[in-house]
Order: sequence, then C-alpha cells, then structure tokens
Amino acid sequence: MARQSLKFRPQPVLLYYDPHPVHKRMASYVGAELIQCETGSPISRIQSGRNRDFGERPVIVEGGVPLAEGAVVKILGRCGPLIALGADSTYHDLINPMPSRTRTSRLAHRISQRFIDGTLAVSERIATIAEQYTSGPVRVTHPFVKSDRYDRLKSIDPSLDTTRILCVGKYREKNGQDRLIEALSLTETETTVDFVGPDTEEIEETEQIKTYGFVTEDRLIELFESASLLVFPASVGAFPVATLEGFCAGLPVLTTHTVGTATLARGVSGRLVVNPTPAALAQGIDWYFGLPVARREELGRRAHNYGSGFDEPSRLEAFAFELRNLLEDIEYEVTIVND
Repeated sequence: MARQSLKFRPQPVLLYYDPHPVHKRMASYVGAELIQCETGSPISRIQSGRNRDFGERPVIVEGGVPLAEGAVVKILGRCGPLIALGADSTYHDLINPMPSRTRTSRLAHRISQRFIDGTLAVSERIATIAEQYTSGPVRVTHPFVKSDRYDRLKSIDPSLDTTRILCVGKYREKNGQDRLIEALSLTETETTVDFVGPDTEEIEETEQIKTYGFVTEDRLIELFESASLLVFPASVGAFPVATLEGFCAGLPVLTTHTVGTATLARGVSGRLVVNPTPAALAQGIDWYFGLPVARREELGRRAHNYGSGFDEPSRLEAFAFELRNLLEDIEYEVTIVND
C-alpha cells in the first residue's frame, strides 16, 4: 500500500493545460503545486512565462500547451529544473506530423524540447522519441487505473462468449472511432460496438453501433462487463488508461502498433496488435471472434494478469521513485518528507 502522499522539497510545480486525472494524482502525491498555464495568444504565453518566478523549484510540464511556456520560464523567468511529463501526442507529432497540428506548434515544441532538463515518459515509445530531441536524462513511469475503478474492474466477469465490442475514449480523429466504424463494414462477424466517452453521442447510431457519451461509474462498469473485446483504434496514444482498464477487467485489447500499450496487448497475443487501418482492425476483430470461447477466456486471463500491475498505490510510489531519480540524474538535490 502506498503512503497517502509525500512532500518533495523544494516543492515541485505542475504546469498544466487540461490535465489527465491520473497525472493530477501523480503530482498531488509528491506535493506539487498545480498551476494552470496561459492559454491565450503566443505573446501572452511568452509574457506569462517571463513573469513566472518559481525560485529554484522543479517545474513539471504536462503536454504540449504548457511546454512552450515552460521553456520561456527557463529562459526569461525563474525556475529550477524543467521536467517534461511525456504523456501525449505531442511526441508522436514531432516524428510523424499530425494533420490536426500546425507547423508552428510543431516547431515551437521542437525548440522547447531543447530547454528540457529531464523527461518522465509514460511509455518506452515516448522515451525513445524524447531521447532524440533532448539532451537530458529520460526515465519511464507508467500511469494507473484509479483505485476505486481498479477494484471494481478486477472483480467483474466480462461476457467473453458474446461478440460485443467496447470502445472507450473522447470522440476525436486521433482516437480512431471513425476508423473502427469503417472496419465494421469490412468484418465478417456480426458484432455490436458500444462507444463510451465525451462527445461519442455525436456518432450516428445503427443496429451495430450504440453510443453513450459520458456515463456514470456504475454504467461504465456494466459496459465493461457486457463486452467481449475492447478495441482502442487510435493512430496515436502514449499509454492509454482506457486500455489498462480493459486489461483490469479481463478483456483482451485490440489496438494499433502506434499505441504505447501495444506491448501489453502483444503479450496477450500478437494478433491483437494491428496497423491503424480499417482493414487491419477488421481482420483483428474477425480473428478474435473466430476463436473458441475457451481460447478467448485464456486470453482474458492473460489480460487480467497484465492489468494487475497498474494499481494506483504501486504506480504512485513508482512515479515518486522515478521523479527523485531523474532529479538526482541532473544533480538536483531534493528531500522527501512522509506526509
């Protein structure tokens, strides 16, 4: 069991834009002060960074939006070491430009990486990219499934004998829901997909497609329990918590090779990792549902075992351990006080 929290001294800062709840929990665990970054024009972001005075406190930047401001703080403001929490598609965009991102933002992110003193990456894939753009040390720390949801997911019995698919995540181009919808027209299996997450209610429903938008915790657990397969069809994903939740629930996860948790899915079966195309997803779906139920149950047990490694207490301790080691790597002295 992890301690309730720790206090790093000097107190870290988490500079954020739209923080993932897991990242907020990580930052809170080490006693970090959470500060919203400037979200206005480039000039206002520069002014904001120039006016920041964090003394010698380490500053953790989460995502691409606060990255540029963090670099300005390092150059014109005042702070201790600048630490990147590598956990979003910013890194993928650096090496494989995404249509949804501009050349200007990509250039700003590339330049800002030069001022990063160290990186905490949530996957080996992100770590590899970070090493190409920064000269500082890089360490890996994985996210987790929050405790209350983890406990409930671990206790359910998914419906592996059905042909029901669950897809969890915000309805966004990069998350690939449209790719999965196209894949359904290519499959030989009669299946139903439940789309869950913000804005998924915008997806047109059919006999095969059910949409739920944002749901209550109880309803989410019910949807995991009624599924036989979780599909995460994104073209990019650092280490998606939605896939970890699938593993916890004992659901095999079909995803693409560009997603950080593909390494876990491959551990369940290499056939569950495919190219980010509708045709490849369709082939993966048909392969899985063509398996005998006993074989699906075996894969479900493997998934369940992988999910066991992503509980909140152990991962919070791992985050604190890696953050401390990273700061020591750059010869920054920090003390830890048990709260």
